[in-house]
Amino acid sequence: MNRNRRLDLLRVISMVMVIIIHIANYYCRAYSNISKVSYLGALIFNTISRISVPIFFMISGATLLNKEYDKIKNKHRIIKKVITLIVISIIYYLWDTYFFNKNINIIKLLYIPERKLLWFMYAIIGIYISLPFTKCMVDNMTKEEEKLFILLWIVFNGILKHIGITDYYRIPIVDGTYYLGYFIIGYLIIKYSKLINERKNNFLLLILSLLPFIIIITLTYYFSLNNNKHFTGLLSYSNILIIIASISSFIFIYFNSNDKENKIITHLSHLSFGIYLIHGIILNVIMKYIPYNNITSFVGIPILLIIILATSSLIVALIKKNKFISDYL
Repeated sequence: MNRNRRLDLLRVISMVMVIIIHIANYYCRAYSNISKVSYLGALIFNTISRISVPIFFMISGATLLNKEYDKIKNKHRIIKKVITLIVISIIYYLWDTYFFNKNINIIKLLYIPERKLLWFMYAIIGIYISLPFTKCMVDNMTKEEEKLFILLWIVFNGILKHIGITDYYRIPIVDGTYYLGYFIIGYLIIKYSKLINERKNNFLLLILSLLPFIIIITLTYYFSLNNNKHFTGLLSYSNILIIIASISSFIFIYFNSNDKENKIITHLSHLSFGIYLIHGIILNVIMKYIPYNNITSFVGIPILLIIILATSSLIVALIKKNKFISDYL
């Protein structure tokens, strides 16, 4: 089966953006210790990069739901991800215990990620567990039902949830797990890829990608100034603005890239999962010893990104030389 180079590009972009979010978070949390200009820069980087996680879910949906379900492969997929989660959680547990002198209840790791960045692992394992049922559902939906699913998912998850209407209950499927929507929409984009006219829709897609960013950045900056601390209320991955920007960006990038192999993109795509898993440790070391508060975010974030990405890539590439470990990264 030919590799989808366009999804490789999206995977690499998303991986880079995840690192940017974690660097930008250091600046944003240091709101009172940095200039307002530096905070604005961190906020811009942070907001634009919020499409990364939704795109990861859409890539998974595009990859898994557009082919026949294989229960044996899926079983092995779940087992490998669970083993990876256990091992990386233990590594971070030991790291946080000795590097940060944290007192952590190891029992809580069963249901609370050791690191916030690992929440994605819990979510994607859940997606894999429910894959046979999701696959059955999408294979039997009519076009009208597909449109209805997207509409209900956006309304219940992207709007009503954020104004408190569904705080005390969840609507099954369309609201219970917001990332299932991204997973299914990724599948639908690829399914109907031949019907999408990218040239005709490019301008609209750009507007739908950029306008939500402008709104989020403007409102977040305003609320942060008013509260004198970093405001996070609009940065949720289930926010309707993030939903619109993520889906529009996915479509724009996918249909404006090509299937020609780029060795750098292919190489980084193979390393992306491993980089996601270990970059938190590299981030801790670098942010502890580099006085980032004294470096404007417009300069600091790109430089720190290059350092962390290069270091993480090298480490993962060396680790993956072991064929046994490579299967889990």
